Amino acid sequence: MTNVTKTREMNVLVIVITILLSLISVLLALLQHYYFMFTIYKKPTLRFYYPEFEDLIPTDQHKYTALDYPIPSDAHIEDSVLNDLTSALQSDSEDIKISDRSKRKMGTNSEVYNTIQAALAFKISGKNNKAMKLFEHASALAPDNADVLNWYGEFLEQHHDILTADELYFKALAYSPDHKAALSNRKRTAPVVDRLDYRMFQEIDKLKEVLKSRMKLDNFDSVKKQAYYLHIYHTVGIEGNTMTVEQLRYVLETGHVVSGKSLLEHNEVLGLEKAMQYVKLLTRTEYIGVSEILGIHRRVMGHVDPLKSGVFRDEKVFIGSHIPPPPEEIPALMNNYAEWLNSEEAHSMHPVRYAALAHYKLVDIHPFVDGNGRTSRLIMNLILLKSGYPPVMILKEQREKYYDSLKTANIGDVKPFVRFVAQCTLQILNMYLYGTRGLSIDQALDGPGHPGNEVVGY
Repeated sequence: MTNVTKTREMNVLVIVITILLSLISVLLALLQHYYFMFTIYKKPTLRFYYPEFEDLIPTDQHKYTALDYPIPSDAHIEDSVLNDLTSALQSDSEDIKISDRSKRKMGTNSEVYNTIQAALAFKISGKNNKAMKLFEHASALAPDNADVLNWYGEFLEQHHDILTADELYFKALAYSPDHKAALSNRKRTAPVVDRLDYRMFQEIDKLKEVLKSRMKLDNFDSVKKQAYYLHIYHTVGIEGNTMTVEQLRYVLETGHVVSGKSLLEHNEVLGLEKAMQYVKLLTRTEYIGVSEILGIHRRVMGHVDPLKSGVFRDEKVFIGSHIPPPPEEIPALMNNYAEWLNSEEAHSMHPVRYAALAHYKLVDIHPFVDGNGRTSRLIMNLILLKSGYPPVMILKEQREKYYDSLKTANIGDVKPFVRFVAQCTLQILNMYLYGTRGLSIDQALDGPGHPGNEVVGY
């Protein structure tokens, strides 16, 4: 009897265990099914802010004004706004450091050594202006000399330019990875620079909120309309277009040509306007894919080179010392780029950092024969608009600094380029505040509901 009972108990136990194992198997199968459904096959859901600044790109019916050419300086309030915005941007650009590295000449070792010795001697004697000029000269003569870059960085760090110093230490390590002094210096400066960058992102977000509170002012329509023209002016101007703001405005408002300007320059302006209107439509889309990027490029270059607009390049290109990927790799690289654009990794970043990296990554691939810069800047602004920020313009006067930060990114340090885009974001926010007869950056933050904070100087 006892043996029979034990046998029955064993059988029941086996049955129970079998049932439990079956249930576990079913649950694992269901979990696996939903994992693949939601993480592999489903496109990521984008969680952008409501595009509050979408209307900074005017609609067609509100963009045009009945003005004759040339435009009289006192004919319209919008012209006064345009002059004010331009002067605000010019005053901001006065402090911009323009790199002269595109014009540098390589020096002999003895010339570089003598220049550095003289710079160090002036530094010790307290003649900092002369020392600065000699350090600049030495770095221009030997841009890949780790010792020169490190000494120059130490000098700048002592004079409170830790951002540029950190960049120089990185460059020194790029050319000499085991450089002990540069390793020690960057270990010290990198966390400080990260904190400064974080503070700048905080400053951007505060100013964005200030601007949101001023968007309902009566003259804001005039401001955004003129900012629209300035945006086109600087974007095509970086590429070498010589039209003035008034001239391109005349072309867009009347459809007539400007005497003395080439057909190419007219077509660049018309193409960029079409692309900007397309970007405005894309602010409401959920997914930024390869087809959307091709659509932007098709409009940017459609008037300039219809046969090569909206298609990937099929030839090798050389951008200075940077060699972009071969044409056969572009389709796969662009698919990977689109996946990154819509990834959780990208969306978890601060929107300004995300936009800057999106710009750099596309320029690095360089998927088109021409129009890569304009397309990249539009992708950058599409991300900013979708994230609740105004579109950024890079000034013609910032061209050298813009390209220099891209070159630095090419050797592995993308922080200066992200910082440059953040500086441009602060610049555009300040410009809008100025244009609405608002307050300066410091005053805006000291206003009601915005306790005073020191603005990070860059």
